[in-house]
Amino acid sequence: MSSKRVKWTDEDKKQVAELLEAGSDATEVAAVLSCAEKALDTLCKDAFGLCFDDTQERFAAKGRAKLRRSLFQAANAGNAKALDLMSRAQLGMDPVKSRRRAAKAEVAAVAESLDL
Repeated sequence: MSSKRVKWTDEDKKQVAELLEAGSDATEVAAVLSCAEKALDTLCKDAFGLCFDDTQERFAAKGRAKLRRSLFQAANAGNAKALDLMSRAQLGMDPVKSRRRAAKAEVAAVAESLDL
């Protein structure tokens, strides 16, 4: 790969932001933008004012926030899977464990009533 590129264009910057928001790593960014991984720090400092690692964390956090917002909106719209995921992530709820506990309690109650 060539590392002759001095600066990223606005389109390149947008593409880097999108890749990092989606969780791409240095190898993937370098491959897509046809630059050397070792050039990413310099290119990111020029484009975003941060080294690659800090740029990656910044855009990854934005990506997580977008995903969480979309999930929240879907849950509020009544999407059952989104509601399940949000209840697990935000409230620490786990419906599977809750059902298991209820089933164990029911079995224990039946066993107790039968004096087993």
